[in-house]
Amino acid sequence: MRNSVGIILFLTVLLIFLNADQMVMAPNIGLIEAEFGVNDAQIGLVASVFTVLGALISLLWGYLADKYNRKNLLVFSILVGEIPCLMTAFAGSYGALFFWRAMTGIGVGASFPIAYSYIGDMFEGKKRGNMVAILSISVSIGSIVGMVIGGFLGESAGWRLPFILVSAPNIILGACAYFFLKEPKRGAYEEGLGEKVRQGYTYKKRIELKDYLQLFTIKTNLLLFLQGILGTVPWGAIPYFLVEFFKRERNLDAGMATIVFIFFGLGSVAGILFGGWLGQRLYNRKKSLVPLFCAVTTLLGVFLTVWVFDHDVTPPAGVAILVLLGFIAAFFDSTTGPCVKTMLLNVNEPYNRGRLFSIFNLTDSLGTGIGKFVGGSLSAALGSLGAAMKVSAYFWLGCSVFLFILIRYFAEDVRRLDEKMKQESTTLQSL
Repeated sequence: MRNSVGIILFLTVLLIFLNADQMVMAPNIGLIEAEFGVNDAQIGLVASVFTVLGALISLLWGYLADKYNRKNLLVFSILVGEIPCLMTAFAGSYGALFFWRAMTGIGVGASFPIAYSYIGDMFEGKKRGNMVAILSISVSIGSIVGMVIGGFLGESAGWRLPFILVSAPNIILGACAYFFLKEPKRGAYEEGLGEKVRQGYTYKKRIELKDYLQLFTIKTNLLLFLQGILGTVPWGAIPYFLVEFFKRERNLDAGMATIVFIFFGLGSVAGILFGGWLGQRLYNRKKSLVPLFCAVTTLLGVFLTVWVFDHDVTPPAGVAILVLLGFIAAFFDSTTGPCVKTMLLNVNEPYNRGRLFSIFNLTDSLGTGIGKFVGGSLSAALGSLGAAMKVSAYFWLGCSVFLFILIRYFAEDVRRLDEKMKQESTTLQSL
């Protein structure tokens, strides 16, 4: 167990730097727009292509993750993805910026299905929630790291240096991962099957591309895919334009706006850890309580987030209250994330999880990518980033509806998987 936790922490650090790349450009949107003569909509398009291309690539990587060694795939994807990130620093035109950002999406898109398939075979269902929460904070912490590097260095050193600083560590960490990580046995911790696998029996299934369609027959998968599309529209627009909003419409300087963003990020980290911890306890007590918990906290997060954008930031009291409100809003917005990933792990077979998370990443990233573009387009149309982000936040209402519906189906889907794994165990006994 101790070694497994160490691997989770290593993967988390690896993904922190990978996710830092997603937000490193956000604090310097104004500088980049001024240099290349573009507007919010065009910058939003760059961010969208980065996300959507990564999601499409993840479909291939998810298939490969279910067939081949996940450690080698993860290392390769990270090293390949970081080269375009480094080259972004040398972009001489909007076209070059667009190209290198699109290519950088390969690393992020590939890592998602591989990492979650990897940890799904390291822990049993009664413990996965806590481990998923630890790995999930890599997105929020990575966003903070990218925002801090971009925000504090952008105005003094230019927008290019931050891209070098966020790409270099992962080149080293990716090489270290080849020697540090070991491939876990598939099915080693499944109910009714794991004991046989740990004793040395081989659990093997033939993987084909057509099997993607079968994943949609599980109602939990379908509902979580749908909420992923809706829910990540605000996750795309709000974090990406948040610093620029406080600079442009609340007259905060880059440093203060970045500090405010950090507290939003810390609220997100706290929400992920709490959501993973409480979600696991609810799962162990009564499985249907998990989607209920997610639906309620998501609903609360909508109205708290909208309240933040209407708040006066007159210093110093206004900024202090804004920081507190932002922390609380981000906390409630983030509790659902680790629970969603844990629910997906707990209703799908080990040999399906790479493809499953590639589809989830696709739906998740389509929403995020479209959210960035929609946020930029709404800002251009409405003449206000704040109005654009409030409109985006209301997409979480649809997310809450799907989670309420899921209460009816989740426990039954878990039961069906357990029964299937027991049948697989019977087959192994005859080998």
